[in-house]
Amino acid sequence: MSIEESSSKGFLGRLEALRGVAALWVAVGHSMIWLVIGSEPAIWSKPLWAVQGIQAHIARATISVFSGAAAVDIFFVLSGFVLARSIFRSNLSVQGYLRFAVRRLFRIIPAFWFSLLVVLFYLLVIYPGHEDFPGASEWFTRWYSDPLSIREWIENATFVSPWLNPNAWTLKVELLASALLPFIVWFLGSRKAVRSIIALLCTVALAWIYRDAPSDLGHYVYMFVVGAILASHGSQLRSAVTESGLFVVGCLLLILAASVCFPLIHPLAADFLVVTGTAGLVWALGFGHSSKILRIFDAQWCRYLGRVSYSFYLLHFIVLYGTGHLVLRILPSAVVIRWPLVIMSFVCFLSVLIAICLAQLSYSWVEKPFTLLGRRFQLKDSTLARTEI
Repeated sequence: MSIEESSSKGFLGRLEALRGVAALWVAVGHSMIWLVIGSEPAIWSKPLWAVQGIQAHIARATISVFSGAAAVDIFFVLSGFVLARSIFRSNLSVQGYLRFAVRRLFRIIPAFWFSLLVVLFYLLVIYPGHEDFPGASEWFTRWYSDPLSIREWIENATFVSPWLNPNAWTLKVELLASALLPFIVWFLGSRKAVRSIIALLCTVALAWIYRDAPSDLGHYVYMFVVGAILASHGSQLRSAVTESGLFVVGCLLLILAASVCFPLIHPLAADFLVVTGTAGLVWALGFGHSSKILRIFDAQWCRYLGRVSYSFYLLHFIVLYGTGHLVLRILPSAVVIRWPLVIMSFVCFLSVLIAICLAQLSYSWVEKPFTLLGRRFQLKDSTLARTEI
């Protein structure tokens, strides 16, 4: 997520906006699963047509459009594209690799640690204690059931456990993939298609091996490779890919189809659909596709959300949990059980607003200063620092 945007046709701004939209998907997706809906305790674990009840169908359709699982795949493909594009333009060396690694740490760690401080403040100052509320889903009830310990804090701060901030598991994947990406770029070389095919096949095979481990790097590394291949060969596809808006619509439909037809727990087939659609979307945004549909990524609200998206992504869960916990303590159980969709929709709106306000503070006082500090370790040609988002 950039601090300064490129002036070339809003290129980086549009990709940053895409990341903001994906972060919003995660927030809405989480906001629609924290209550039990009728006989459906876990609507995310079934395809759309398998859930029962009107409220459950509406909620499941909502998280099909705002799919947190699809958003994570988008994050990873987008990171692979942006970082690989930068590395391709840089001189790879041991010193350059170390600077790249330090810069990524400055980019990711400070805002994450700030989010943990917010969680710590909530648990120590505001949180009244764990309680099994009638109507709360298992997904919601499982969090913060054990007393906070120093060991737990250290394990979360070092990515051993994501218990305090469940979104942290994606940061661990991001850091490990960032460490591998320069080597992947080196292997891809000077836009040689054969090497790209080999890298893709090997990492897809790795995803198959890790298909039952949806929080491990092996399950996702091919997504970063797809992004890197786009960075390497994307400009060559201009003559082969249509400029029609139908192309963009088709990419979006692939992502939607995966969220409608599969459980939202990263089954391999669903991820393949999402990554295919995302690759087309990132290519369209990254190489100046003329579709009018993409103009939404030029909207001011979308650009703003893109700027604060990383902090927003980190902070929304604890805001959602705190808001939901308060609502469950205030409302009668009968109301919660009868109208879960209405309650979740209200809490979704409120939690998103609060999280955006906190994200602005985190962006201005933590994320931006430390990102700029990390750029002091930039490579000599400074390309990476100008293009990283």
